[in-house]
Amino acid sequence: CHSIEKSRQRLGYYPRYSSLEAIQQAVQVLITQGKVTVPTSKGITEKTTFAQPTETLMPMGMFPLFFDLDHTLWDFVSNSRKTLREGYEAFALQGVGVTDFSEWVHLFERTNDWCWEEYRQGRMDKTTLRSARFEIALKTIGSTAPSELAKELDIHYIQYSPKQTGLIDGALPLLEELQRRGHQMWILTNGFEEVQRIKLQCCGLSPFFEAMYTSEELGVKKPHPDAFHKAAAAAGLSESEDVVMIGDSWQSDVEGAQNVGWLGVHYNPEGELEPAAWSTVRNLHEILDLPLSSRV
Repeated sequence: CHSIEKSRQRLGYYPRYSSLEAIQQAVQVLITQGKVTVPTSKGITEKTTFAQPTETLMPMGMFPLFFDLDHTLWDFVSNSRKTLREGYEAFALQGVGVTDFSEWVHLFERTNDWCWEEYRQGRMDKTTLRSARFEIALKTIGSTAPSELAKELDIHYIQYSPKQTGLIDGALPLLEELQRRGHQMWILTNGFEEVQRIKLQCCGLSPFFEAMYTSEELGVKKPHPDAFHKAAAAAGLSESEDVVMIGDSWQSDVEGAQNVGWLGVHYNPEGELEPAAWSTVRNLHEILDLPLSSRV
């Protein structure tokens, strides 16, 4: 997961969309029309089904490792943009007022980021996120597209984006070396269950991980402490173990992990100023130089 402001850095400054005001105005229109709803309740799911914990077989002293998936291992930006390009052409968006693809990508990414932040904060549910993000983006850009087209765009995006196979530079050799050293590894993600599993399988990373735990399965999202506690319990890890969480989001991955006593590794390729983590890396290969085992 990543901050909304990274969208501006990725695609440059578009004065028309320099703030979220236009997006929020489009949202208000959809709320009035009954197309966007706000969850009436939220909370932690009490009953959660976990995979059976496996016996720990790591060499003595090797820290168990949890990875975030999107923007940390799976290249969300390039995979998403490839899918958006395919949808832009397949649905002839130029004919409904979306004349600049770069502008369209910029706006969709900002809208999607905004929707995801609303979801993380419990102000938007999964169904609304998926149904509204393309419609909000189309309305904000002034498109004449009907609501049905927004739904078709989202169906296309959900179907094809998870099947893209782009990885963050260095992800594969990093996992190969960590596995060779004897680390056990898991995925801990706020992404949706069915989509994240498709990503992991299609990009070939499944064999490196013992299991993947999603916020839907756990019933709680990072950075809530229960997300980390439940994931550790499902993995068969004790509270006393030194556990490492590696991810690109300071708040969700690093701060959340450190608040429960884990070691947080912040993958921060853009060098953004953030509070101190246990460790910060600009490139994934730097993780191999970290002290990921105890002296025994």
